[in-house]
Amino acid sequence: MAEKARLHVSPYARKTARELGVMLESLTGTGPNGRIVWRDVEAASKTEEKPSCGVMAGYYTTADISELLAALKTLDGALTFPVFTERAAARLNVPVRFAGNGMEGVLPTLKSDETAAMAVGDPTDGHVRIHLAYDPGAVSDEKAADLLRSMRRLLEKPLTMLV
Repeated sequence: MAEKARLHVSPYARKTARELGVMLESLTGTGPNGRIVWRDVEAASKTEEKPSCGVMAGYYTTADISELLAALKTLDGALTFPVFTERAAARLNVPVRFAGNGMEGVLPTLKSDETAAMAVGDPTDGHVRIHLAYDPGAVSDEKAADLLRSMRRLLEKPLTMLV
């Protein structure tokens, strides 16, 4: 099996790439010895193709859901991860779609009557990726960030759903 070449990326560039949804593998570094630095990530985020379905903005985050998965396992299938996530999204009044693995950098598309939508990936090794797409004309950036943080909190601390 061929071994992947290790990417040389500064820690701040890696963090910025995660926040902006930039794929590091697609970048050429301009730092010392070809290292990918913050300015490479910033430049890539400005030149990436924007969605063609009208004006849409988005955020994503990764949540550690090991506590939730352990709790669901004790219920022997009485409550599944997708059902829990749907309930959490309903509590936040945001439609949710399950995107599955391979959703890296992909925002859910908004339907004509939606102001925000979330895509939640399949749980892998106790982590899950959550993407939020929103209409910036109807939802402020602060409100969108709050929605994403709230969903992350509900998935990471499932007992808050009982409060």
